[in-house]
Amino acid sequence: MVKGVNKRVIVVQWKRFGGNEFDVFTSLKGFCESFPSYNYNTLNNYLSKRKIPFENDEVKIERLPLITKVKKPDLPKTLFWDFDFEKIDWRRSYKTVIERVLDKGSLVEWGEIIRFYGIENILYSLKNEINYLSDITVDEVCKYFHLTEDELKCYTRKQLKQEHWI
Repeated sequence: MVKGVNKRVIVVQWKRFGGNEFDVFTSLKGFCESFPSYNYNTLNNYLSKRKIPFENDEVKIERLPLITKVKKPDLPKTLFWDFDFEKIDWRRSYKTVIERVLDKGSLVEWGEIIRFYGIENILYSLKNEINYLSDITVDEVCKYFHLTEDELKCYTRKQLKQEHWI
């Protein structure tokens, strides 16, 4: 019987900042190379045998399982009628998702993308990445997020486009 490989990461909690600062390393070797005062063999033996975190006055170091499953936002399939809903990569397609939900979704769905992506990421996308929103959506977005039209990339881009006068 072959055991499944459990992917783990090294989580380092620095105590000098009141225990609120964390670093995550993909391997214990990577941590020890970055911080040579910590010996790889010593830490590896400690963490392997005791199955408890290594701790001193400076740090708390532990091996934790890597959580790879990313949840998806709770959005209706009808917003994405032209996509295979089950195959949407919610992280990679964030601009499309944000644009679609803002343009076609309700305020409840707006709240869901804010919860999923974070307000900072939504604002960044609006200001720097999203190329198109309808005029009505631009007005609503400005009211909801307390922005001006000039702050939105889609609005400034539209202003730069010359339209036919006929």
